[in-house]
Amino acid sequence: MSDDLDYVRARLPGYEAYAEEDALHDSDMRVRAFVGERLTSAGARLGPFDGAVQKAYDDVLFRCMFTDQVFVKNFEHAALDAPLVNGLVRADRRLVELGESIDALQPGTSDLLASLERIAEQLDYRRAPEPIVTP
Repeated sequence: MSDDLDYVRARLPGYEAYAEEDALHDSDMRVRAFVGERLTSAGARLGPFDGAVQKAYDDVLFRCMFTDQVFVKNFEHAALDAPLVNGLVRADRRLVELGESIDALQPGTSDLLASLERIAEQLDYRRAPEPIVTP
């Protein structure tokens, strides 16, 4: 986990991972905000989008803007043991990497839809009520 945690903390100052329940909400918010900011910037730079891309963009941006109640319910009172925390941090690292990759996208490419789908998948992985294994 150390590499994943170091990676995320280098990009998200104040990220405390999920060592305790209070850190759960803050860490989640920091990751979602990081990705959401990159999506907002990409929307201004790359848009307007066609129907399928616009829908995926809106859906993922919405998920970044608001707390995922399923995520909170699954982990708010869970035993945040090392395997679970490691899985969540791995998922957060992947979300940060995906957010960073959005910055490199160029207008007119079809890569945005694939990136949006991967972000949505990673957000889904974080909902799992047991240790998470990311692809």
